[in-house]
Amino acid sequence: MDESLQTRIRHNLVAGRAGQFQLVGDLVRTPSPNPPGDTAAITELTVKALKDLGLGVERHPAAPASGGGALDAPDAPPITNLVVRHEFASGPVVALVAHGDTGPATDEWTKDPLGAEIQEGVLYGLGVLSKADIAVYAHALVALRDARPDLSGTVELHVTFDGMAEGVRGPKWLLDNGIVNPDYALASGLAYGIGTSSMGDLRLEVEVEAKTRTKTPGADALEAAGGVLNALYALRGTYGEIKSDTPGIGSPTLVIGDIEGASRINQAPEKVVFRLDRRLIPEEDPKAVEAGLTNLIATTASRFDGIVCRIRRLRLWPAMKPGPGTDKLSETLERQAAEVMGGPVWVYGVPYDANSRHYAALGIPTVLYGAGPATMADAHAGGPDERLVLDDLRKATEVIALSLADFLTPAA
Repeated sequence: MDESLQTRIRHNLVAGRAGQFQLVGDLVRTPSPNPPGDTAAITELTVKALKDLGLGVERHPAAPASGGGALDAPDAPPITNLVVRHEFASGPVVALVAHGDTGPATDEWTKDPLGAEIQEGVLYGLGVLSKADIAVYAHALVALRDARPDLSGTVELHVTFDGMAEGVRGPKWLLDNGIVNPDYALASGLAYGIGTSSMGDLRLEVEVEAKTRTKTPGADALEAAGGVLNALYALRGTYGEIKSDTPGIGSPTLVIGDIEGASRINQAPEKVVFRLDRRLIPEEDPKAVEAGLTNLIATTASRFDGIVCRIRRLRLWPAMKPGPGTDKLSETLERQAAEVMGGPVWVYGVPYDANSRHYAALGIPTVLYGAGPATMADAHAGGPDERLVLDDLRKATEVIALSLADFLTPAA
């Protein structure tokens, strides 16, 4: 990439910076909690902002589908995915993927979660990290476009609004319906480390039921469920000994967070239902983990007389791992980020289940990178007083714009 192109890109970024900061504030001030999933207002705000930047916007309404999160109930609120395509010339398609919904605000905030308050160069707001990447990607594309480069390829923006509902009606829906089919994907990472891996996710529903008491007197579903839970917690206690070789991932986790059962104080329940969430590290075989948990649950339940145990898989999503082509994209980002940041950046695995897995699952080389500090913890990502240093927003936008220019420069 020649120096004159870099200079033009940087000049365009400076010219658009005030508008970019304003857009981030507007996005934060527009509530988009999911659940309940009413994202109409932020969708319209995003459409207007993209059009004001001279970008063509496609709207793709997604109907509810089974097998996902809160937005997949039959009565789920409407959701509209947004796609922008800018073709420079024939060549690879690079998708920039961001989402505009948030989790609910907790009572622990000391700032107004929707206030977009700025103090000493830091912007506070619910979902500011993920929403900022909408502005990062859009302004990076516009700065690149207006520099009039001689590039080969297409840049797409995929802006969705079900990031908190597993991306089933966002990225997955767009991919499954053939609306998008990029060669590479670059998605929000909540920090300026370069994420090339993420954890997978297994969810099971376990139903422990006592046979009718006339056939098995004394059968107690809650007692049996307690035995199963104790066995699962004992297994969880061993997970700390399992460490991923991927920096940043850590160990597997297991959470039991949804239990239904007894309703009367003087009567043992006939049925107890609980659901578990098991996060997978990249080195684990998802089906082997599922088989091990299923066997442990069934074997433990069988030790209690008069008990029937049913296990149902709710989800099995493998971990995202680097594939062919991932290095090409991550090395370009790493090179440009090191120049902008003034030193090397971290290439790591993110310790959560990233929605970008929907791209990686189709063999699309996928990398996470966006606005934020060195680590998610530094930004209180997803927690009270979530924050974004505006200088980190500036740097991330420059890295994305320069990386796209570098990546799409025709080979000599």
